[in-house]
Amino acid sequence: MTTNYYVQKVPVEAVQPGFSLAVYEDGDYRLFQVECTQMSQRIGQPVMFTLTSEPVDGGDPWVVECEEGTPVVRIVGVCKAAS
Repeated sequence: MTTNYYVQKVPVEAVQPGFSLAVYEDGDYRLFQVECTQMSQRIGQPVMFTLTSEPVDGGDPWVVECEEGTPVVRIVGVCKAAS
């Protein structure tokens, strides 16, 4: 059985809690469930967005930090098809 994912590139500033993202790390994509988003800006620095997941495997949450305008991959649907 094959699993197909319907994805959409969105700017990081459009991400909301509850979104599922596909984040590329160590040569593969990992599922990132967004629990919290936070925006910060320092004088003379770009606007930064911090995305936080729920704790992973009983440990710490996973945190991703991106500059405003960075495209991220949102998972908008899943379809399983017989192969």
